[in-house]
Amino acid sequence: MQRARSAVVTLVAFAAFAGPALSGSATATAAVPIPAHVYAPYFETWTSDAITTIAEQSGARYFTLAFLETLGKTSCTLAWNGSRSQTVAAGRYLSDIASLRGLGGDVIPSFGGWSADQGGTEIGDSCKDPATIASAYEQVVTSYDVTRLDMDIEGRSLTRTAGIDRRNQAVKLLQDWATAHGRTVQIQYTLPTSANGLEPSGLAVLQNAVADGVRIDVGRCRARRS
Repeated sequence: MQRARSAVVTLVAFAAFAGPALSGSATATAAVPIPAHVYAPYFETWTSDAITTIAEQSGARYFTLAFLETLGKTSCTLAWNGSRSQTVAAGRYLSDIASLRGLGGDVIPSFGGWSADQGGTEIGDSCKDPATIASAYEQVVTSYDVTRLDMDIEGRSLTRTAGIDRRNQAVKLLQDWATAHGRTVQIQYTLPTSANGLEPSGLAVLQNAVADGVRIDVGRCRARRS
């Protein structure tokens, strides 16, 4: 099971890497975009908790759903917590997300996380075709009608250069698809940081994203636990 191994301590825009702002309006089927500045704590998908119950008890209205990973080290099929019974196609959380939106909130699906990044089941690492990865991202966007995706890159995924490039190529394909279909899809990177700023490994992820033509909308700095 996946559990967070680090604390996200701040939400910032990586201004030096951000591309042009999103243009145009969302279609009738697209959800309302996530606010530019938002508190969206992790909701751990390995638990049996209900999102709306946590929202009502805590007052939080936005959640980062952690995490989506593949079924195995050579798989391209995404599932919550990597569980075969909880693939995207199975539609887990659909009713809970609808209820959360009724409360004025929304979710940000997050890909990766410590367990997947260490174990090779982050989709950029396990799936070898950027177009197939992009299709998996599109499935998440259309299935859950979300407007922001989070790429949580840590552990060994920070050193798998082929996976980094495949992931970023896929993100670019996703952004092109979203533009062609009039959808708002923001891309958020969660990367390790120190007291001096982004760690070199995280900076390399962003540099590769820029080289692949990715528009970086949001960045989250994650401080490692001691």
